[in-house]
Amino acid sequence: MQSHPGNAMRSDPEYIGIILAATSGSRLFPLTSEYPNGIPKHLIPSSPLSASGAAAGLATPLQRLLIKTFEAGFELVVLAIHKEDSKTIPYLIDGLCSSTVESMDGIVTDLEFNHITQKHKKQEQTKRHMQVRVVRLPEDCHGSADALRFLSSTKKHHEKSVDDSKNDVQQQRFIPLTSHAVIMSADLILEGDLLAKNSYDAKSNHGSGDVAVLPTLIQQHRLWNASSISSAVTMLLTDVGSEDKEGIPLKESSKAKLGRFARDEEDMEYIGLSSEVAPPLMGGLHASFQNHLTGGSRRVVLKRSKIEVEENDGTGNSTKLVVSKSRLHSGGINKKNVSNYSFIGGLYMATAPTASIDASPSLSIRTDLHDVHLYVISNWVFDLIHARPNMASFQKEVLPLLISRQFKGVEGAFGPTSWKVEENRERLKRILKGLDGEKTEVWNGSCSTHISSLLGMYASAKANGGLGGFLTDDPDDGDRPNPDELDATTPKSIRGSTSAASTLLCAPSFPSTVHPFAVSAHVLSREVSTLTLRACTIPTLLYGCGEITSRTLKLESTLSTQMVPKDTQLSPKSNSILLPNSTVGEKVQTKSCTIGSNVTLGDRAKLNNVLVMDGAVIGENAVLQNSVVGMGARVGENCNLKDCMVGSGAVVASGTKTTEKGEAFHV
Repeated sequence: MQSHPGNAMRSDPEYIGIILAATSGSRLFPLTSEYPNGIPKHLIPSSPLSASGAAAGLATPLQRLLIKTFEAGFELVVLAIHKEDSKTIPYLIDGLCSSTVESMDGIVTDLEFNHITQKHKKQEQTKRHMQVRVVRLPEDCHGSADALRFLSSTKKHHEKSVDDSKNDVQQQRFIPLTSHAVIMSADLILEGDLLAKNSYDAKSNHGSGDVAVLPTLIQQHRLWNASSISSAVTMLLTDVGSEDKEGIPLKESSKAKLGRFARDEEDMEYIGLSSEVAPPLMGGLHASFQNHLTGGSRRVVLKRSKIEVEENDGTGNSTKLVVSKSRLHSGGINKKNVSNYSFIGGLYMATAPTASIDASPSLSIRTDLHDVHLYVISNWVFDLIHARPNMASFQKEVLPLLISRQFKGVEGAFGPTSWKVEENRERLKRILKGLDGEKTEVWNGSCSTHISSLLGMYASAKANGGLGGFLTDDPDDGDRPNPDELDATTPKSIRGSTSAASTLLCAPSFPSTVHPFAVSAHVLSREVSTLTLRACTIPTLLYGCGEITSRTLKLESTLSTQMVPKDTQLSPKSNSILLPNSTVGEKVQTKSCTIGSNVTLGDRAKLNNVLVMDGAVIGENAVLQNSVVGMGARVGENCNLKDCMVGSGAVVASGTKTTEKGEAFHV
């Protein structure tokens, strides 16, 4: 992301993109397969929209995601892939990127993304490049937090001197030190701007409101960082609720039967949002930050798995959802009168008005919101991840920690136990110094403001003295553990070593300051949410592809033809798209289908809600419904396939009829 006007003096980009693409996608089998020669989920061709720099054919999630980050103005995108991934880099070099530079013992490959927007083609006739840094993750990276920890670490590598007489040891980071980051999964679909195309202003960079997801989320993160309460994470939530004709919320199974977005039980959560939003800005900052925003991100005070909450404890008691009082009090929620309940799309709990931050503070607890694993994180969160070395997952471990500690400050997130490690003490001191120490005055329009040179936010210290105040050995301080206690946050090299543990008792006192921060969420409208999802399962892949096809066909013809490869057949009547160089037999019927290039459809074939990837062959009289056919697959004559997956290169014998939902055919 290009630097904000007020931060023009920064040498590092204000925001960078990090795309996590190290998992093959087991839930998409048989379309995906294991490394090293398997096809990862981010390379599955599934979108009919034009692919930058590639031949006519279905675009992959990675192609579309790189285009979205480019259009959002990112200067650097870091792509984290599996160590044994042999497909992604050749795929990028084949038309999408150029200028290959391999360094750091083959771990890093630096590329340039060459996409040219319509605006540049018409008005400027120039290319704008975005650097794509591909990093191979080591085998010990088992989750997203492990990946972020590796990417933000400083690595030593050897470089030969000019005269080749010796090797120089160099230190290098994979990501810039001071940049904030937008974390996203490589299977993410971000096509909400299709909703604004008919009213699209060609002179603007993007549509208004929620449709420009990445710029909107970054602006919401900036709003919190420009307040007295800094932001740790700003996440994106989609509204996946759905009701019947009577207005009654539908269960996931009912939504699936109606062809709507339905989640697996493991993806459902109880999410609690307070009514607290980022405080409004004044003067020139207000005008700068508020452009294109339609609503503020709300503070997240609860986020728990539905399975975990409703797990039967064996006592026969009703399921209880417990919210800490401290979160309600600190978030501006009334301490009394919390018994006012009503239901809207989930469980909603509203409190009586108070004279706190919000004139009518409330806490809404909902089950119809969905976390798509798109997070904007402040740079100090990387240090926190290093201080918590045993946390492997950002979504399941780091994020819940931040939600629970946001009112206890950055200090509370690190915790007294991590403070016992000298390296962690230096990390925390550096962060706190940046929060309330070194500031630089910059001019922004009509007003000047003090911006932290390290974090790019207003200082948010809540106690005087900065690092000058320290804790005493007060035994009544129940929120802090015993000073000789070692837990999972202590590195393995220290745990289990009696001598090392004893030396930790001499560590300086833990700071008594509190620098509060916020974990907030921006909730997309229900309409935009249909085009914002992760294609991580067969049903979501099929649903996402269908929504893209349907929305594209609803555009004006002059717009829709520009968004797909040349010579693509658009059929609004059958709600289907057929890419070029395909052969269609006589009396073929398609309904709500996306069909790739170089596909053969035999005579009298009938397809309903089917994704057919490039190079596939469908035999005569074949009937397919709610299915996905992989690249180069062959479905024989007179087959009847329903709710099934045909893997790439697989062959389905003539006359085959599926009897079970979810049946898979693979090589």
